[in-house]
Amino acid sequence: MTSYETVEDYDYWKLALKIHELREIGSKEIESSKLLMNILKSHGFKITERFLEIPTAFKAEKVIGSGKPSIAFLAEYDALPGIGHACGHNLIASSAIFSAIRTAEKISNGTITVFGTPDEEGSGEWAGSKIIMADRGAFKNIDLVLGSHPGDEWEVGSQSLAVQDLEVTFIGKAAHEAASPNNGRSALDAAVLTYNAVNMMRQHVRRDANFVMHGIIKEGGTAPNVTPERAVLTYGIRSTDIEYHKELVERFIKIVEGCSIATETTYSIKKIGLLFSTTKINKTLSNKIRDNIIARGIACPELDDTFSRLPKGSTDFANVSQVVPALEVGFQIAPEGTAWHSRESLEAAKSTRAKDSLLDVIEVLSDTAKELTENKRLMEDIQRDFFQK
Repeated sequence: MTSYETVEDYDYWKLALKIHELREIGSKEIESSKLLMNILKSHGFKITERFLEIPTAFKAEKVIGSGKPSIAFLAEYDALPGIGHACGHNLIASSAIFSAIRTAEKISNGTITVFGTPDEEGSGEWAGSKIIMADRGAFKNIDLVLGSHPGDEWEVGSQSLAVQDLEVTFIGKAAHEAASPNNGRSALDAAVLTYNAVNMMRQHVRRDANFVMHGIIKEGGTAPNVTPERAVLTYGIRSTDIEYHKELVERFIKIVEGCSIATETTYSIKKIGLLFSTTKINKTLSNKIRDNIIARGIACPELDDTFSRLPKGSTDFANVSQVVPALEVGFQIAPEGTAWHSRESLEAAKSTRAKDSLLDVIEVLSDTAKELTENKRLMEDIQRDFFQK
């Protein structure tokens, strides 16, 4: 049992506020994961702690009737370093926990699972834990996965960008910049040249692939009169086309290699974290959930409209969607146009509007899950959609 009040006292909003207050960063969500597990345990879920040997991950399962079909909900509960729950993961946690609890109350047959998935923001050792889970077969016996994410509007079927973060280290040769500059080879020059060459590359990429590249010079020397012998850049490379993304990474590596040759320095490149994939959109599932959102009197754009928009970011939920039918519902907690990962979104994640929308998304997801346990044809259509290219 946690040191908090009796877990049976927690409702969906009390839980969301508590996770917001805890503001534990990725891979260190010790108290948050413990609280979530204990709430689920109090509602009859069988708990597996340290799931797949990830310290703050868990699996919670409840079998009802025949145990078929198997539907999972994904809980995120990591905060952003320095600012807290400005991405609203406190709401995602509560949505997953109470969607699962409500589904178990509504259905006659099925297996309801909650996966506690740490470090979606990528700030710790277990960054992108959903990718690890997908690669290790966590979803092998799951028929369908449901999730949610707060934002500035209701939506289903939004795209995400594949992303790979890279760190480049250049090594040159130190020298006194006045006495013997001819003996020096500047690692900073290599970094600056790379930075400029990457900017030139932007003109010569496919516009339909939603290419995004962003980076910083992390290290660039220690004293102005000493030739910098070490410089470090970090970059993120993104695209909605996973195959084209590979080509973009190869082009980036060629730029680094060329700049190294030009400045007579050496280089090394290492990946930071795992490759976040693109989202596989399941139209049948998306439209069914959109219908359920509209049935609650909530406006929600048509799927084709949402899918045609420029993607806003990357998520490890996308990797799950590549191995099992999955959908993450966007629900509104802030006015349209609100900047995310900001002080405004931090406050929105504990607002009255968030409370109302959280209840709506819990009912939408649990109603959808209930329908899927009762409508075999709908589940078959979703599966067929998933296996279509």
